[in-house]
Amino acid sequence: MGFDNSTAASSTPTSTPDSWQELLDKGDGYLTPAQRAAFETAIAMVIERLQITLGKAPTAAEQADRFDFSRYIGEMEERFVNDAKGLDELQQDAALTAARVIEHIADIISGRKN
Repeated sequence: MGFDNSTAASSTPTSTPDSWQELLDKGDGYLTPAQRAAFETAIAMVIERLQITLGKAPTAAEQADRFDFSRYIGEMEERFVNDAKGLDELQQDAALTAARVIEHIADIISGRKN
C-alpha cells in the first residue's frame, strides 16, 4: 500500500516516506483524502487479520493446558504469521501489525506500559 505524496498546494509528488510516522513528521501533520483512505484501508486489513487469527477455535492442546498468559502472548506472532503464510506481502505486514497490537495490549494489561 503506497503513500499518496501529492498535496493540494503542489502538483508534483515529493519523495516517498518509509512510514506513516515519517509522512506526518515531514508533512504538516495532516493526511490528504487519498492518504487517509489508504490509512483506513491499512487499519481494516489489521482488523481482518485480528479476526481471522483470534477467531479460530483453540486447539486441543490449548484447551488441555492451563492458560499461560505469557506463553499465549509469546506465541501470538507465530500464529499471525502462520495464518498469513502464502498471502501477499501487505497481508503479511497486516498480520505482523496485528500481532504487535496484541503484544501492546498485553503489555498494558500486565502493567509493562502505560
